Amino acid sequence: MIRQLQKSLSGRVIGLLILVFGLVNAVTVYIYYEERGRAVRWTQMEDLVTRSASVQRLLDDTPAELHSQILTSVSTDLFRFAVQPLPAVIKEDLADQSHPLYQELISKMEAAGSMELSISPRYYWCYSWIKNLLNPQLFLTQSDNRRPLAIVSIRRDKAGWLNGTLMSSSVFPGWLAAVLVALGLFVFSVIAIVLIVRYATRSLDVLIEASDQLGRGETVGPIPEEGPEDVRRTACAFNRMRERIERFVKNRTLMLAAISHDLRTPLTSLRLQAEFIDDLATRQRMLRTLDDMQEMTEATLAFTREDIACEDKRCIDLAALIESQCEDLCEMGLKVSCDELRRTPYTCSPGAMKRALANLIENACHYGESARVGLARVGDELHITVQDQGPGIPEQDWLRVFDPFVRLENSRNRHTGGIGLGMAIARTISHAHGGDIALRNLHPQGLEVTISLPLN
Repeated sequence: MIRQLQKSLSGRVIGLLILVFGLVNAVTVYIYYEERGRAVRWTQMEDLVTRSASVQRLLDDTPAELHSQILTSVSTDLFRFAVQPLPAVIKEDLADQSHPLYQELISKMEAAGSMELSISPRYYWCYSWIKNLLNPQLFLTQSDNRRPLAIVSIRRDKAGWLNGTLMSSSVFPGWLAAVLVALGLFVFSVIAIVLIVRYATRSLDVLIEASDQLGRGETVGPIPEEGPEDVRRTACAFNRMRERIERFVKNRTLMLAAISHDLRTPLTSLRLQAEFIDDLATRQRMLRTLDDMQEMTEATLAFTREDIACEDKRCIDLAALIESQCEDLCEMGLKVSCDELRRTPYTCSPGAMKRALANLIENACHYGESARVGLARVGDELHITVQDQGPGIPEQDWLRVFDPFVRLENSRNRHTGGIGLGMAIARTISHAHGGDIALRNLHPQGLEVTISLPLN
């Protein structure tokens, strides 16, 4: 199924659109989260500076015995405050004094004092977000092993340093809802893409099916001229071509049928006149010649009727049809054997298929004394085989034997060899079912004729 979609035009267009839309969607979501994350982090760091200054003033205005309770109450999972002997800011992480947050911290401090600010590099925010996105466990749980995003250290005269820390958040706010919305939009877009592309290429599928049916010799009606402009023009050209081909084939077959039919009257007249010939030997030679001409005329009429016939196709048991045909020919005195066949449902024209089998089996019995018929499934095809024990056919004559009125052995008389239409009719019927017919010489002797029929 996937390989078939890869080969089809609609499958390739759908795949390309889904790929492009998926990449655009992923980049859009990434940019959105990056910009949103930057704004959130900046706001949080501003909040850290404001809180640190407020806590510093609060500690200055309260007794020392309450400092521990105050620090505990103002600390949260995101903002942590503690009074420690040394600043938490490392020299290597000191922020430039021209940094906007540093200037804001100075402006919020009423009293002069030593202040230090540490801000994690921007690349860490992106790394932390991607790491958390790839690890759902970090999204769903809080971890104490988180890296500080910013640290503010404010000197408290002789009481040490007030260290305020902004911790990185493992849970990105609103990530689940946003991801679900983006995923829902992506799925909706994929469904819309599939429906739109399938609608746009539906006319092509109809055109392909009609072309395949016309190639098999089936009667095809005009296809609707709809869809994009290019497809409409192609459908219009196909309809004109179909009309011309059908008109040409119909005129040809009707002309051939008319000629064969009109020959019956003069042949009948000649037969009546031959009966009045006194010389017995001459009369018999003329009657034999007239019989040959009559047989050729009847065979030609049958061939043209087969060509213009429009038998409806229906699902039958192909194995039962083969067994029935073999039994009928056995009752006519032919040596026909049939392999044990399994039930095989197949959609075909039963009358035409019986005629093709009869022609092949009769040829096998006439030229090879007996016929053996088999049916097997080979891949996506059904193979009907007819084997005989005759001399076979030279490989250079395998194509010529299917031409109408071709008889490879001139020594064979009309009663055993016919007039050379049996193989042509069998091939015509095979092609009408989308199949083909092939020959193969057996060893040490014999010929195998195989009709291949597609299962689809």
